[in-house]
Amino acid sequence: MPLFEHTSPNVIGVDIGSASIKMIELANRNGLHHLVNYGFIDRLERNVRTSVKEDAAFVAAQLKAIREKTKFTTTHAVAALPTYAVFSSIISLPQMKKEELASAVRWEAKKIIPLPLEDIVLDYRVLNKPAVKAKGFFAKKEAAPAQEELLKILITGAPRDLVKRYTEIFSQADLQLTSLETESFALTRALVGAETAETMIVEFGATTTDIIIAEAGVPFLSRSIEVGGQVLTRAIMNSLNINEKRAEQLKRDIGIMSFDAASGSGGVPEIIEKALEPILHEIRYTFDIYKNNTITPSGKSTGMVEKIVLTGGSAMMPNIASYFAKQLDTNVIVGDPWARVVYPEDLRPVLAGVGSKFSVSIGLAMRTDMTA
Repeated sequence: MPLFEHTSPNVIGVDIGSASIKMIELANRNGLHHLVNYGFIDRLERNVRTSVKEDAAFVAAQLKAIREKTKFTTTHAVAALPTYAVFSSIISLPQMKKEELASAVRWEAKKIIPLPLEDIVLDYRVLNKPAVKAKGFFAKKEAAPAQEELLKILITGAPRDLVKRYTEIFSQADLQLTSLETESFALTRALVGAETAETMIVEFGATTTDIIIAEAGVPFLSRSIEVGGQVLTRAIMNSLNINEKRAEQLKRDIGIMSFDAASGSGGVPEIIEKALEPILHEIRYTFDIYKNNTITPSGKSTGMVEKIVLTGGSAMMPNIASYFAKQLDTNVIVGDPWARVVYPEDLRPVLAGVGSKFSVSIGLAMRTDMTA
């Protein structure tokens, strides 16, 4: 299955997480994305001891249950592969004929992908369109020949077994899986769009946090750390000796408490500070990698991130953006994935309540073609 191809006008974006499932249907009308319907299961009780086959059947049943309640109007679906399970890289190649490019990409992929190519589904996307040199009468006379602009190509490799598992899940759920892509592309589409500013996205999942740097609507650097919202919840549980439900509620109600961004002080609970430190460390490390990176979509990287966009369940913690801004000395905001979606005004309070949990699924449903 291709990782970039998709043509259906109405799409259900399906985000299958370790602890939740989010589904949203959008309709593309005159270039605008209109909300049709959405549904989710926020606390997915998955049994980690079950076999892969049993887990696939369980997830498929949950997808069916959401569909039955929400009455989606289409069966066309796009799903996201987790960032940590997918290899992505940008490579540069000389300009060449289209029929030669696939072979050249495959040859380069062998050098950098740490798995045998027969074990992965490989796809690629040309990020730039180099100018075609004029010939004959219209050719510009130059003292020295200009250097030919290189093609910048994003290659993506997903384990074949993982792709097969997703295909089986959607088949059992009676959904037509028209495309798979990475979470990083979906998040960039929903939260950044085609902005040219170099932006970092930090997505807090239940068990992992993904860190992505995007430029011109293309994610070109992605990292994942095995620290997510559940770590924060468990820290609160253990510190206050309360159950998980109560700890989750406290996390959302109290968050970073009365943090003062100007002074860097305030009532930040020590348990939350300690839980967030590995994430802050990984963000700083990603900054360092980015500064030394030379291949970006535009090839004109400044090596500086202009802003950080937080998303995911834990991004809804009060004052977390102010806290991160002070710790990282960078502009930090909480992303609004609904900003690029048309929906009835009376739904605004409800959608604000679910907030950035839907960032991945919205980005998936926005995908109407290869360049969306």
